[in-house]
Amino acid sequence: MASLAAAVLPSSRSVQVGTTATAFTTVINPGTATANGVGISLNTGIPANFSYQTTDPVTNLVVGTPNTPVNIPPGQRQTFVIALTPAGPVAPTDVAFAFGGGNAPVISGVDTLLFSASATAVPDIVALAATANNDGIVNIPGANGNGVFAVATVNVGTSATITASADTGTAQLPVILFLCQTNPATSQCVNPPSPTTNPVTATINGGGTATFGIFGAGTGTIPFAPATNRIFVRFRDAGGVVHGATSVAVRTQ
Repeated sequence: MASLAAAVLPSSRSVQVGTTATAFTTVINPGTATANGVGISLNTGIPANFSYQTTDPVTNLVVGTPNTPVNIPPGQRQTFVIALTPAGPVAPTDVAFAFGGGNAPVISGVDTLLFSASATAVPDIVALAATANNDGIVNIPGANGNGVFAVATVNVGTSATITASADTGTAQLPVILFLCQTNPATSQCVNPPSPTTNPVTATINGGGTATFGIFGAGTGTIPFAPATNRIFVRFRDAGGVVHGATSVAVRTQ
């Protein structure tokens, strides 16, 4: 079985029951043999109908036939759009996928989708992170250096007061995180960066956007382990329910 690598963007969707949520997936075959019959299926049990279809990687337009596996030549990639239509409420769940014709390790925040569904309309914060080298990695120069990245969001759901926070997930990393909302035109903080023990609150209207800066102050050495050493940015409603998330890898250089 071929060894594959995969990524899902955006990293989260939050919709009303019966509404279809979509995301894009890229599957890479880094091996020397063709990965035959690569399809995608749900690997987490949730009450939702699932489908996938290949896309043109340049335009993101769908091509091919829905739910039809494809072959991926060695050293090549294939892009897909995936769709989840919930049949009932789903609490925020880190949904994993299985890739037929190969084996891709499950990496939370990379090839999973934080998914939730509610009986009523909800905010749906689509968040994308940008690092200095556009490679999804925050580099902290030295054990006591500082790193930074930006997050842009759009609310494709209902208007809501949203609290943004940053954390390192289950990993205990030697880094202190700060966060601020930024002016999208200048990228400057509109208020002083706050420690993530004091999350930033912003009203994001339906169809509206908001941008944020996240700063990491190193307090030790962080090895390069992108599957585990990551910074997550999460967006919660007034009830504490996560309606958006994104993440980047972090390391000391």
